[in-house]
Amino acid sequence: MNESHPTPDAHAGGHDDHGGHLKTYLVIFIALSVFTIISFVVNSAVRAESLTPHAGFTIILGVAVCKAVLVAVYFMHLIFDWGKLYFLIIPALILGTLLVIVLLPDIVLAWHHPSLGS
Repeated sequence: MNESHPTPDAHAGGHDDHGGHLKTYLVIFIALSVFTIISFVVNSAVRAESLTPHAGFTIILGVAVCKAVLVAVYFMHLIFDWGKLYFLIIPALILGTLLVIVLLPDIVLAWHHPSLGS
């Protein structure tokens, strides 16, 4: 009988994968920390009037988008479960749209009849 059992070396390979993920998470954490520091520095520059509010807003918004993408892709595991995302997003979009359509008559009636709004 030829049964295949995992060897201790096979288990050791699994630990290397966890170490790789830990390294990735630490790099993402450092990147998020640096982006947060950039946001504070830009905010301080806007308050000191060495940077215009519009330029500061644009920079901080760009940093926030980068942070949101990093968190979503790595910490929410979307990089691994991208195929499953469609099964979550599409029903949410349908339900959100239907909710707006169902509640729209109440909002419109409240606008036309001030006594209904209170």
